[in-house]
Amino acid sequence: MITGIDISKVEASRLAKDMITNMKFNINFDNVTVNQDNVQVDFTFVTTYEGGSEGNPKNVGEIKIKGSITSKEDKKSIEEINDAWKNKKTLPLQFAENIINLLNFECGARGTLLAYSIGFVAPLPLTRAKLQESGEKK
Repeated sequence: MITGIDISKVEASRLAKDMITNMKFNINFDNVTVNQDNVQVDFTFVTTYEGGSEGNPKNVGEIKIKGSITSKEDKKSIEEINDAWKNKKTLPLQFAENIINLLNFECGARGTLLAYSIGFVAPLPLTRAKLQESGEKK
């Protein structure tokens, strides 16, 4: 169960006055720390704004939010999370999906003020993330 989110750094930059034609979202899990039944996931959420043409995209700017999410988990989940992170630098699918969806909401909401400040549209991913193992069919 996710128990908190802590934002440690925000950045917004506008590199050009071009019209925005595309937004790309990227979430990186920078580190995972397990302490008894608590998990801390350090993250970087980046929204990249593009302009230019389809064949010739141009970086117009970006919003970057760094922080950490804390979660209280049962012993089995803790073991799965710890093993996945230590062995593959990934997170179990259901846990990662919960984290990503929370970050889409939280960083989208917080990033709205940053975007408005530099004349960009809000960084709001429109759909809920649904993860699956690679090679797995829906």
